[in-house]
Amino acid sequence: MKKPDLSRLKEILDYDPSTGKVYTKKGRQLTPDQDGLVVVFDSKANTRSVKHKLEKVAYYLAFGDYPRQDQKVLHRNLDENDNSAKNLSIVSRSVYRQIKEAHKNLTGGIHMIPHGIDQFSYVLKWFDSGVEKSKIIQDIVIARKVQLKLQLKYSKILTKYCVFD
Repeated sequence: MKKPDLSRLKEILDYDPSTGKVYTKKGRQLTPDQDGLVVVFDSKANTRSVKHKLEKVAYYLAFGDYPRQDQKVLHRNLDENDNSAKNLSIVSRSVYRQIKEAHKNLTGGIHMIPHGIDQFSYVLKWFDSGVEKSKIIQDIVIARKVQLKLQLKYSKILTKYCVFD
């Protein structure tokens, strides 16, 4: 048996662009499993059921273009459950990793802790290219400036690709 053709998805499924919900033609809403996958079965074609990412199916039904292997669907408000058409866009995998890392840094990844031995020093920690980096800084004023620069750097990445209401 072969995989179902992507063009058949438009015949099998309905998409509501304002809510981002995907339905079968019989009216059953597709709900993703813990990995974000939904099972699509085409009873008329002689094919087996296939698992797709719900966000990819929603993007395909909204814009008519299925993401390539080197692309990821970006939820512009970073809410993975919001598949509305205005919230979906395509970015490369490397840009997607940068966005996820920037979000991780801005939601607690960049943090400053007192040095374990030297009471006048601080350790600034953040994530860069998937690795936790740290820097020991002797002055609190300078440490806060470096922390602010890192926050600005990562907020620029997020505001370039994401939209927050």
